[in-house]
Amino acid sequence: MRIVLDLQGCQSVSRLRGIGRYSLALAKAIVRNAGNHEVWIALNDLFPGTVEGIRASFEGLLPDERIVVYSLPRFSVYQGDSDWRNVAAVFIREHAIAELEPDLVHISSLFEGYVDESISSVKTFDQDTLVAVTLYDLIPFLNPEKYLTDVGFKKHYYSKIEALKRADLLLAISGYCGEEAVRELGIAQERIANISSAVSENFVIHALTDVERRALHGRYGITRPFVMTTGIVEPRKNLEGLIVAYAKLPSKLRKQHQLFMVCQATEINRTKLFDLAAENGLAQDDLVLSGYVNDADLVALYQSCELFVFPSLHEGFGLPALEAMACGAAVIGSAATSIPEVIGRDDAMFNPLDLKQMADMMQRGLSDNEYRQSLLANAAVQVPKFSWDATGRRALDAFEKAMAAHGRRDRPIGIDAALALPTAPDAIADSRFSALSSAESRYRKLVTALTTLNLPVSDADLIASADVIASNQRTGRMPQLLVDVSVLCEIDAKSGIQRVTRAIARKLLELPPSGWEVRLVRLDRSVMVYRYANKFMHEFNLGPRGVSDEDDWVDSAQGDVFLGLDLVADCVPAAEGWFAAQRRRGIKVYFIVYDLLPVAQPEWFPGFIAAVFPPWLTTLSTVADGLICISRAVADDLRAWLDANGSERLRDLKLGYFHLGADIENSQPSIGLPDNSAEVLTALRSRPTFVMVGTVEPRKGHLQAFAAFEQLWTENVDVNLVIVGKAGWGVDDLVKRLEAHVDQNERFFWLQGISDEYLEKIYEVSSCLLAASLGEGFGLPLIEAAQKGLPIIARDIPVFREVAGDHVFFFTGNHANDLASAIKAWVVLQKEGREPASTGMPWMTWQESTEQLERVMFEAEWYGRWINSLPAAAKP
Repeated sequence: MRIVLDLQGCQSVSRLRGIGRYSLALAKAIVRNAGNHEVWIALNDLFPGTVEGIRASFEGLLPDERIVVYSLPRFSVYQGDSDWRNVAAVFIREHAIAELEPDLVHISSLFEGYVDESISSVKTFDQDTLVAVTLYDLIPFLNPEKYLTDVGFKKHYYSKIEALKRADLLLAISGYCGEEAVRELGIAQERIANISSAVSENFVIHALTDVERRALHGRYGITRPFVMTTGIVEPRKNLEGLIVAYAKLPSKLRKQHQLFMVCQATEINRTKLFDLAAENGLAQDDLVLSGYVNDADLVALYQSCELFVFPSLHEGFGLPALEAMACGAAVIGSAATSIPEVIGRDDAMFNPLDLKQMADMMQRGLSDNEYRQSLLANAAVQVPKFSWDATGRRALDAFEKAMAAHGRRDRPIGIDAALALPTAPDAIADSRFSALSSAESRYRKLVTALTTLNLPVSDADLIASADVIASNQRTGRMPQLLVDVSVLCEIDAKSGIQRVTRAIARKLLELPPSGWEVRLVRLDRSVMVYRYANKFMHEFNLGPRGVSDEDDWVDSAQGDVFLGLDLVADCVPAAEGWFAAQRRRGIKVYFIVYDLLPVAQPEWFPGFIAAVFPPWLTTLSTVADGLICISRAVADDLRAWLDANGSERLRDLKLGYFHLGADIENSQPSIGLPDNSAEVLTALRSRPTFVMVGTVEPRKGHLQAFAAFEQLWTENVDVNLVIVGKAGWGVDDLVKRLEAHVDQNERFFWLQGISDEYLEKIYEVSSCLLAASLGEGFGLPLIEAAQKGLPIIARDIPVFREVAGDHVFFFTGNHANDLASAIKAWVVLQKEGREPASTGMPWMTWQESTEQLERVMFEAEWYGRWINSLPAAAKP
C-alpha cells in the first residue's frame, strides 16, 4: 500500500503545540513500522521555513525523495469558499497528492487554515483515494459558546466537521475521543480506530544532582517542595478549580509546599490567578506561575515535583499526565473524558468539579507515603502500555482494514518501479498506459474544476495556478541533471577550471547517466535565477536534443539534481534564495570544490577573489546537500575549514571527491600553432628542457623556479625553461623580468595563451615537467605529463603525493638554491637512468572521471560527512 502522510500539522502554528508533536511522532512511528508499505510525506511549500527541519527529522528513516513538497498559489488567509484562490488551492492540493498515486492519504491535522496558509480537505477533488484523519477532540463542537464566538472561525470549524464526516477512517487518540465522534457526529464505529498516544523519548527519568535541582528551582522561583500542573489558561483546564482546591489543604501542609503552574499566562490572566489565590487565603509565594518551559527543564520539573495534579475537565488524551508519570512523578487527575485511560487507576482520580474531593486527594498524595509510593509503582506499570511504535502499528493496522473494507488490494508494483523497468511484460505495459491515462484524466478534471468555478478570478490568479499545477505534475517526467556552466558559456579562459567544466559537461551530454536528462544551465545574474544554457549546449554539436534554442527559465522538480560544476563564487551567495527553494522542493544540490587556496592563502590571489571565497564557501555549507572535491586533499582541507567556519545545519553535509581526467583530446581541445612553433620546438629539442604549465601567479612557484634557473645558467648548467601560461595577478615585477630577460627565446621561453595542440607538442619535446606550485586542487599537468612518459619534478605537497605517489621526484624548500639543487640531483639520476618514471602513474580519462563523479552523486560513494554543528537540542 502506498501511504501519503500530509504533515501540514508540523508546518502550521500547530507545530509549536501538542498537535505538531503528535503529528511528527506518529508519522515517524508509521515509517518505522511500515514493513512492505510504501510511505510518502507531503508538505506545503507555503511554509518554507519548516521543510528542512522536517526532512532532518526523517533522515535515516525515510528516503529523502519520499518527502514531497507540493506547490500552492498564494491566497488570502481564510476567505472560505467565496474566494476563487482558496477553492483553487483546495483542488490543487488534492491533485498534487493524487499525482503520487496513493492508496491512502492521512491528514495529521484537519482543523488548520483559519489564520495561516494551511490547506486541508477531504474528497473535494479526489473522491477515489481513501482518506484517514487524526481526531484529537471535539471540544469546540461541544462548547461552541466558549470556542466558536468568532463568526468566521465558526464557519471554518463547522466546514472541517463536515470534512471529517467524509473521511473513510478516523484515528482517535483515545477511546473516549472515538466514542465522542460516534455519539456526537453519528460516525459509524467501524470507521474509527483508537490508536492512543505516547510520550516523546525525551520524557524519561534522569538523575538530578542537588546542584542541578537547586539551579532548576531557582530559575522558576520555586523555594519549597511543590505540587505541579501544566496547561494553558482556559476554562476546560480547570486551573482556577485547582487553586481553590489547593487553598483547602491544611495550613501546615500549604506552608511546606508551593503550587507550581506551567501555564504561559498572559499578564491579565496572571493577575486573575494571583487575585483568585489571594481571595482564597493563599500567601504571595504559595502560587508560582511559569511561562514557556523547554523540554529538558520540563522533564526535570516533572521528576522533582512532590505531586503532579491534572484537573482538566475535557481532554482528547491527557498527555501531560503520561509525561509526568514517565518522568517519575506521582500523578493524580480528573476522572473526566479520556484521562482515566491514561492514569489507569481509580483511586488516583477525582471529580474535577468537587474541589473538596480534589483537595483531599492532594492531601493524601502529599501526606500518605505508602499511597504516594503506590502511585509511583502504578506509573511504572502504566507508562509502558503507551508507545509510539504501538500507536504507529495500530494506525497501519487501521489503514489495512480500511483498504480491505473498500475492497482494495495492495498494488503488486509501484508505478515508479513499473516505469523504471527496462523490459516489461504486457501487464506492466498496460499499467504504464493506464497510469499515464489516469494522470491525463486527473489533469483535465482539475482544469475543468477550476475553469467552471463561478467566482471572480484575475488573469494573475490563473497564471499563478497554472504555474504551480505544472510544478506538481510528476507522471512521465525524466529527472534532470542540471549542470552549471555559467562562466564557461560566457567566456572560455582556457584555464584549468574551464577545461574541467568543458570536458565533464561534454561527457555528461554524450553519455548521460541512465534514466537522466542532462541539461546545461547558467545563472542569469540580473535576477540571480538559473536559465537553461540551450544556446551554449548546441555549440557542442552533439546532434538534436529536442530543446528550445532559447535560454528558458529552469523548470525543476523533485528528484532533479543540480551540479555546480563551474566556479561562480561571486554570485552564488546572491542566488542563495534560488538554491534554498530548490532544496525545499527536493532537488539535490551539489557543488564542485576545486580548492580552498583563496581562503587558506588569500595573499596569493587578487583582492576580489580572496573577498568572494569565504562567503561562497559559507553559502555552499548552507545550501548544498553535498560538496564534491577534485581530490582527497581538498576534501580534507574542506572538512577542516567547515570545522572552523561552517554554518549551522539541520542535516549533515556530504563530502566527496573524484579525480580529474587527463585525455586532452576528449576535452574539446583547442587547436592551432603559431608561425614560429617549428623554431621553438627545435630549440627545445637542442638541450634538456623543463616545462612549467599554469597561469603565472604567486602560488605556482614561478618566482622561485625562475631564480633557480638563473642560478643554474650562472653555473653553466645547459638547460631550457619553458613557461606555458598567461600572466596572472600579483606578479608584475616577475613579468617584467621574464619579458626583458636576456635568454628570452634562447634558453627561456614564455608561451602565453597557446592551444592544447601546441601544448601537446611542447610535452613531446620536453625532458621534465616542473610542478613547483605551493598549492593545488589536483595537479592536472602531472597526469598530462605522465601520459607522455615525461619525468616530473614536483614540490612535496599532499595533493601531489595523492595524485603521483612514487612516480615523481619531490623537492622541498622555498629558496632558489633548494630547487636548483633538486634539479641538479635529478639530472644526475637522469643520466644514470635512475630518475622516477612517471609512466606508471595512474590516471583517468575524462569519461572515467565523469563516471567517478556520477558514482559519488548517484551511488552514494561519499568520502564522509561533515557533522551538524547545530546542538542536538535545537533539532526537531
